Amino acid sequence: MSLAPTVIDPAVVGRRLQLTRAAQWFAGAQDDPYALVLRAETADPAPYEERVRARGPLFHSELLDTWVTASRAVADEVIAAPAFDGLTTDGRRPGERQLPLSGTALDADRATWERLGALTVEGGPLLSGQHRTALGESAGAHARTLLDGLADSLYADGAVDLVDTYARRLVARVIREQLGVPEPLANVFDDALTGCRSTFDSALCPQLLPDAVAGARAEAELTAVLRKLPTGRDPEAVTAASALAVGTAEPTATLVGNAVQALLERPGQWAALAQDPGLAAAAVTETLRAAPPVRLEWRVARKDTEVAGEPVPAGGRLVILVAAVNRDAADAAPFDLSRPESAPFGLPGDLYFRFCGPLVTAVAEAALGALGERFPGLYTAGPAVRRRRSPVLHGYARLPVAATRGARALPTAAV
Repeated sequence: MSLAPTVIDPAVVGRRLQLTRAAQWFAGAQDDPYALVLRAETADPAPYEERVRARGPLFHSELLDTWVTASRAVADEVIAAPAFDGLTTDGRRPGERQLPLSGTALDADRATWERLGALTVEGGPLLSGQHRTALGESAGAHARTLLDGLADSLYADGAVDLVDTYARRLVARVIREQLGVPEPLANVFDDALTGCRSTFDSALCPQLLPDAVAGARAEAELTAVLRKLPTGRDPEAVTAASALAVGTAEPTATLVGNAVQALLERPGQWAALAQDPGLAAAAVTETLRAAPPVRLEWRVARKDTEVAGEPVPAGGRLVILVAAVNRDAADAAPFDLSRPESAPFGLPGDLYFRFCGPLVTAVAEAALGALGERFPGLYTAGPAVRRRRSPVLHGYARLPVAATRGARALPTAAV
C-alpha cells in the first residue's frame, strides 16, 4: 500500500490542497479539457470528456503533467500492460505530495492486489463464504427490510434521498455481514464507511481541508473497527478488509443511484424492471456501460514506455476516462435494458475490481431488483444533486424519490 502521508500540519496541508486546486483551475482557464473534468463544476462532464477524445487517442495535459485517454484501444492496452501499475516503484501514488490526506485504502500495486485478493475470495479467511447466489439472497433480504422501513416516507408527499437512506445503508449492511462486524460496532463501522466516501475523488481532486481531515479520520476509525475483529491481528487482513469495504461501498451506492436515475428517466424501462426484477442484472451491466460509478481510472508508468505512439516516461501518470471509453465502443447507444450483453470497460478491467467487483454487482443487483418489485410506482421527486469535487465517482449529494401505490400511468410512447 502507499506510504502514509508524512505532512500533518493542517496549515501546510491546506496550502498544498489550495495550490493543487488553483493549478487545476488555471489549467481549465487555459482550455485544458482534463482540468475541466477535474474541476467537476457541471452536472455532466461528458462534453469535456469528448473534447479530450478530439485531441487524439492520448492527450497530454501539459499543465497537469498527465496523459489522458478516451480511447477503448488505448485503455485496454494500458490496463493490460505490465509497464503500468497502481503505484510507483517506491510504493507511492503519483501526485501524493500535491494531494495530502487523500486516503490510502485503495493504494496498491498489482502484486499487493493479488495478495489481498487471496484473502477475500469466496470462502476465504475474510468473507462469510457465501456463494454468489446466497450472497444475492442475503443482500435482497436486507434490501427488503430497508424498503419496508422507507415505505411510509416514500408514499408520503415528501421525498426520500434514495442513495443516503437506501443504497449506502444496504451496502454497509452487506459488507458488515460479509466481514463479520458485530452489532455493537455496526454504527461506528457504518459512520466510518460513509466518511470514506471521498477516497476515490481525493486521489485526483483536492478536497476542502475539513473534508480531507474528516476523510483521514474516518479511514483511521474504519481501520480501528477492523482491528477488533477476529482477523484483526493480521495487518494484511486488516488492509484487505479496509480496501474491500472502501472499494465496494461508495461505488455500489453510486451505481445504484445511476441505474435508478437512468431507469426513471425512461419510465417504460423502469416498468419493465418492476414487472421482471430479474432484469436487475441487465440494469447493472447497462449502467456500468452508460454511467459507470468510477469514471476515472489512473495508472503510473513503472518505466519509460510508449502508448499510441507517444512516449510516457517512468513515473508519468495516465488517466482513463471510463465513461468516454464506453461511448467510444460500437454499441455506444442510449440506456437500454434489452441490449445484448456486452462487457463494458471500467470496473471489470480495474486492478481492484477483481477484488471488489463480485460484491459491487451482487449488492447493486439485489438493490435494484428489490426496489423495482416493491415500488413499481417510484418516481423522481426533485433534481438529483451531485457532490462537488467528485470527478471520479460523480457521486450523489442527493437523489430524491417518492412513490405512488401501484405502477404509475405511463404515456404510450414511454420507453
